[in-house]
Amino acid sequence: MVTTNTANAGETNSTTSDLTTKTTPDLSNNATDSPLWGMGGMGNIEVSSEYTASVNAILESDSDVQNLISQGYNVTTIRPNVKSIIGADGTITTKATTANVLLQNGTSGYATVSVDAANAKVTQIIIVTRTVIDKTST
Repeated sequence: MVTTNTANAGETNSTTSDLTTKTTPDLSNNATDSPLWGMGGMGNIEVSSEYTASVNAILESDSDVQNLISQGYNVTTIRPNVKSIIGADGTITTKATTANVLLQNGTSGYATVSVDAANAKVTQIIIVTRTVIDKTST
């Protein structure tokens, strides 16, 4: 089972299992709370289950991401990067062609994956491993 938390106006929790996505709003979480993502306000943007499914399909097709999942990493957050372009006539075009995905491995580490949704490929993976030495019992 892959659980994703997609950024939008009120954060949407999406649970994906066997390519079926179920979306429920979670208004208690704010996209600006995580310094890891540095998103800034997303306004009233809602992420569709189709976009989430598309990003998940790209992740499933990447062998390096599949290797991380086989090591116990789980997709926890999908954050689209939204870009707006104002044309000469004042028309605004807004598109999310890339996304940042967070995978966590319990408490021992995490990986951030950059996804180029427009070209259906993973462009970068950064893996951070955390080691904690507990010396309180000695």
